[in-house]
Amino acid sequence: MIMYLYHAATSPIDPMPLLTELAALGVVAQLVIVNEKIGQKWLKRAEAGSLLLDDKGQLSLLAHTDSGAVKVSPNWLAEQQRVVKAGKKSELLLKAAKPQAGMHIIDATAGFGHDSLILASSGASVTLIEAEPVMYMLLQHELIQMAQQPNWQKLISRLSLQFGDAAQVLPTLPKADRVYLDPMFPQDSYKAAVGKTMQALHLIAKPPTLEQEVTLLTRAKQQLLPDGKVIVKRPLRAPYLALMTPDDSVSNDLVRFDSYFA
Repeated sequence: MIMYLYHAATSPIDPMPLLTELAALGVVAQLVIVNEKIGQKWLKRAEAGSLLLDDKGQLSLLAHTDSGAVKVSPNWLAEQQRVVKAGKKSELLLKAAKPQAGMHIIDATAGFGHDSLILASSGASVTLIEAEPVMYMLLQHELIQMAQQPNWQKLISRLSLQFGDAAQVLPTLPKADRVYLDPMFPQDSYKAAVGKTMQALHLIAKPPTLEQEVTLLTRAKQQLLPDGKVIVKRPLRAPYLALMTPDDSVSNDLVRFDSYFA
């Protein structure tokens, strides 16, 4: 893959540690210096699935979506108001998970980490697991950057990140009060149009097979403390994960959260 470095002379971040980390994850990246404006013209020419480190230190994934060429990132700062206002009335995830301060939650399919932020807003500690090297790098970079924001330091201190396949990583972690699963699902299963962030994620992460779903859900349930539960996010009309009927479920017009008790 390619890592593009915009305006190398003014970049506040040395890209070499990022390249080294990618190599450790099994990804060989070529560094390409970019000095022209990062607009649609350049984005259309850039290689989809590559990373861009800009002159502000932001690390982004480049993708070609239905709405054009885009760069996307976790961008947790944009989630600030949602995190601050998060509650069971505004967040269906919190209604389903019922997290409490002091709980240990595992988000086994972290993605861009937005749902982990909502879970951590309850005061719970959240371990994020991400299997895709590029997504892991984006999350790691975001954690480091956001830890420097005074208003975010308390929440960030409750987050930890693990790389690897969730089914393999889960048994190595301490037991949890909640395990959250939001596995990739075929794009055509969503009732509403999928946003550019989700489209970009679909380019690098594939939906699990039925066998993989069974393994993931089984390992997640084995990881629970007594009285714990697994929460699975699904499109509203999607079949149950691993075709296993949940013990409880809550939904709105777009998504469903299925719960499996310990």
